[in-house]
Formats: sequence, C-alpha cells, structure tokens
Amino acid sequence: MEFDPRINAQRVTAYADLRAVLADPVTFSSRNMAGPQVAAVAALLPPEQRRLLELMSSLNAADGTRHARIRAAANQKFTPSAVRQMADAIRLRARTLLDELPEEADFVSEFAAPFALGVVGDLLGVPSADFPLFREFVAPVLELTSGEEVSERVLGSYFAAMNEFCAYFGRSNTFKGGQLSEQERLSLCLAIVVAGTDSTTNLLSSTLLRLDARERRLGGVVEEVVRLDAPFIGFFRTATCPVTMGGVKVAEGEHLFLDYAAGNRDPRVFTEDFDPGRPSVPNHLGFGYGSHYCLGAQLARLEGRIVAEELLDRSFEVVEQPVRYRRHLISHGPAELRFRPGRRPA
Repeated sequence: MEFDPRINAQRVTAYADLRAVLADPVTFSSRNMAGPQVAAVAALLPPEQRRLLELMSSLNAADGTRHARIRAAANQKFTPSAVRQMADAIRLRARTLLDELPEEADFVSEFAAPFALGVVGDLLGVPSADFPLFREFVAPVLELTSGEEVSERVLGSYFAAMNEFCAYFGRSNTFKGGQLSEQERLSLCLAIVVAGTDSTTNLLSSTLLRLDARERRLGGVVEEVVRLDAPFIGFFRTATCPVTMGGVKVAEGEHLFLDYAAGNRDPRVFTEDFDPGRPSVPNHLGFGYGSHYCLGAQLARLEGRIVAEELLDRSFEVVEQPVRYRRHLISHGPAELRFRPGRRPA
C-alpha cells in the first residue's frame, strides 16, 4: 500500500488488505466512494447543487443501517428468481441487436452500450423510446468521476443532466411506496442506471476480446473477464479512526483507493493466465466483497453468458487493430472495438 498523490489517497493493492477493508465498513466508510476530489467540491457548493451531487451517494456510498435499508429496497429487482425471469428477454434483445448490425460495426457503441441500456431500461420500467436519455444521464457522471480535474464545464454538464434525471425519474413509480426518501429513491435509480449500463458495456466488450470458439465454460469466461479485465477498477473508502493497514498508518479522515484490478492479479493469490476452469475459491474482487458486494452481480453474469453464447452461435470476427481503452479512474473497458458479427446458422 502506498500513497498516490494524483488521487490524494492510499492505494490498496494487496488482495488480503482489500478483503480486510471491505469486511470492515465501520472502520472504512463508503461515504466518499467517488473520491476525495468530488468530496472537496461538494463542501463548496450551495445546498441545491450539493443535493444534486449527492445523488451519487446511494447504495455504494451508504454505511450501516442506511445501506441495509436501501439495499433491501433495491433487492426486489435482483432476487435470483427475478433475474432468471429476465433471461428470455435478454437473449431476444442480444440476438435481435446482433442480427440488425451491419457487416462490420463497433461492438462497444453499436451493440454493448445499447444492449446494456435496454436491459436496465426494462429493469426500471422505462419505455424503449426513452432509452437514449440514459446516455445523457450517465456520461456526465462518468466525466465527473474520471479522476481528471473537476472543471466548471464538467460540473455544469453534471447539474444539467441531474436536473433532467430528477424530472424524469420523479415521474416514475420505481422503488416508490417503501422506506426510501425521494432523494434516496432517485439516488438508487441513478446508481442502477450508471452501473448497469457502463460496467456491463465494459464487461461485454472485454468478453468479446477473450472469447474462444473452443471454450464452452462460459460462466468461467465471464468470471475471468471480471477478474482480469475489471469493468470497475475500484472505489474509495475513508478511515473513520486511526488504523494501520498493510503496515502503513492511516489517519482518521484519510482516503483509501481500493484497487480491485490489482488485487485480482495479486501473485500471492492468483496467476496471470486466463483460466475459465479456475477454482472459485478464493473469490476474485471484481464484484466487491462483504456488505457492498455488487447487487447486480447475478444479472451481469447472466448478461455476459447469454451474449457469449449468442456470439459463439455465429461466425463473429474481431477486426485486428490496437485496442484503445478509455481513460478513467474507475471505469475500465475498450473505447472502440471493431468486429464482424457474422450470421446465425440458418
């Protein structure tokens, strides 16, 4: 573990240390999950703008009983039976989108992103005509959390998008009627929209690069993609008291960046090879660990497996070229990925 001045945080990279932090949400709070830079900006804002910025402080940024209450409300959409019931619609969406692609396309923007948008839209009961709005909601959030300087332009784009987001989901009945405040309800909707679109797009794009027609252990393929290609690189935590972690003294209020991507390659635990038959223990950290384990993990696994099956059912081909990855502190995936989808057998 060492201090990274670029993000003003201790970067935690060892698998054992990451598990220890994630297992102790009392000592390591999630309240500044988006990072010290965003927290510093929030402290300077007037109340209404601070409220909009705090829309990012939902499930991933809550602690204790508040986290448990929000998660209980969200869980209704992600129970094993609810996810299983989505399988046929997800497969139809994947197959239809692939069939409609031209002979050569960008997998990221023309398949993975609209596919992920559609699945999340269905989950939240959004009409298909409104799916394009999600891009306008997600892009400013990603720009704000990119790790780059938070400029007036970035903040302005975010506030404009969040005003539209609140107006749109203010009319929605999603998660209404429970124990959530309106702010918590809107924050939960935003968390699902961002995670369910951006991370799934990254997961599917990285899966395409790893697919091998000879490999049919597709559940293992998805797990290894999440482990080695980290759709989300990591998140921040804040120490609530002085503590020593990894031999380093951490002061109260100091920030830690939990680098899941590094932990999932820790040579004391894993090897670097891509192995779909890898034993499930110890578990990778691609979906987190402990009370903040990814709510949508089972849905992401289902989407990844179905898309892999549909791709392998046709003679797809990745166009050889250097893969350019997006520059982002947290989100990781190809920015563009040219491929030829091929066609399903008659």
